[in-house]
Amino acid sequence: MSRTRVPGLRRPQAGHLLFRAPFRERATGCSRVSAVATAHTLHARIAPAAVLVDERRTLYRLAADLFAPGTELSDNLADHPVVRYEIGRALAGAGDLDLARLHEAAGLRVRDAGVPVAADPRSAALLEAPLRIIAPPGVVVEPLTEADGERFSAALRVVADGVRLFRALAPDTAVDLLAHVSMLAVLKRETSGGVVSASSRYVPGIVLVDEPALPIEVAEALVHEGAHEKFFDLAITREFLDAHAEDVELFETSWSHARWPLEQTFAAWHAYSCLAQFAQACAGVEPGPDSLLPKARERAEEIGAWLLTHEQDLRPDARWLLRALAGEPGGAPSVVDDGGAGIGDGDRFRLGAGVRHRRAASGRAVVGRVAPLPEIFFLDEDAGRVIGRLPHDGGPVAYDDIVAGASRSWTVDGETAARRSRAALASLLASSIVERVS
Repeated sequence: MSRTRVPGLRRPQAGHLLFRAPFRERATGCSRVSAVATAHTLHARIAPAAVLVDERRTLYRLAADLFAPGTELSDNLADHPVVRYEIGRALAGAGDLDLARLHEAAGLRVRDAGVPVAADPRSAALLEAPLRIIAPPGVVVEPLTEADGERFSAALRVVADGVRLFRALAPDTAVDLLAHVSMLAVLKRETSGGVVSASSRYVPGIVLVDEPALPIEVAEALVHEGAHEKFFDLAITREFLDAHAEDVELFETSWSHARWPLEQTFAAWHAYSCLAQFAQACAGVEPGPDSLLPKARERAEEIGAWLLTHEQDLRPDARWLLRALAGEPGGAPSVVDDGGAGIGDGDRFRLGAGVRHRRAASGRAVVGRVAPLPEIFFLDEDAGRVIGRLPHDGGPVAYDDIVAGASRSWTVDGETAARRSRAALASLLASSIVERVS
């Protein structure tokens, strides 16, 4: 996602991560969220920032292991935007995973300004992908680095002041969004081609900002692009969008008549909603010349109204967040449907061929299947615990043993453990993650 002084957003050629979940999900309960509910509070109801980041790291670690068995990514590698880009390309079938390239990119030197800022003179080469993706047509964007001496140092001071201002004006929002910003790069103003700030789902984790003059410009960019980064993590770990989103009619903005696909429309609505709330915290602070803060509420309402008429095209967690931020009646975040008819005593189960899995600290498991184009699934806690009882070597486990282990692990009675285990096994069978052994 990019914010420029000229309209337009191109879709780059490299693939991005698309994950599908094996569960039929529904929203339960019936509650009305206040129209003044803050975005960070609603985000935390889906998953606190630390939980979301850990789940995303778990996903990338599993993905790397699918291509290079035995690979273990440190937090630094799992968070690095270029590492995530390279893994995404491999998952999309755009080439093999080059481990040497991952370690080279992770060696990029940064400076601490409240967020890591790319400082390495090699940044133009090491960050080639995000710089190319966000560049306007015919423009070669260049980052400021330590090689630019005092000019870079001055920009770094403005960035640091902007991060401090963000934390002072909206401390809870800053904690919520900055958790998803792994790196920031400052663009040389004479090469930016009108880009004010930018981020990309193809290279998640990095925020690019035009050479700032004012701390408030940095603070606003971190809200805007940090909201996108939050959405990128939500979209790959929770029930937000599926492949159907590519076929939905386009949304047309009233202010520029740009036409956006559903994913971009939801991301823009989410960012404008966060900006509108941030604008309230900025009372008395003069915005920058390219600020969207005065327009954020109106645009969020326009996009939100369109999304509400197309909410059937959204997955459960996206529908819930849409209604909650809009103050509309709605259910709770998604939960798993009951199921499992036909599963019971005498059944035995094993992992499907080529299936590997890892469990996040939250208890949710991410599962991958080795294939030319690997498939990746996120499981809920019940299914994650069930699959955790199946040996990696493909050995079978009896249904009774699964239920007994579930009862101990969940500290529930046998009937409840059996019901929850059957529901988990049914969804795992439906996606061929596990197999029934005759």
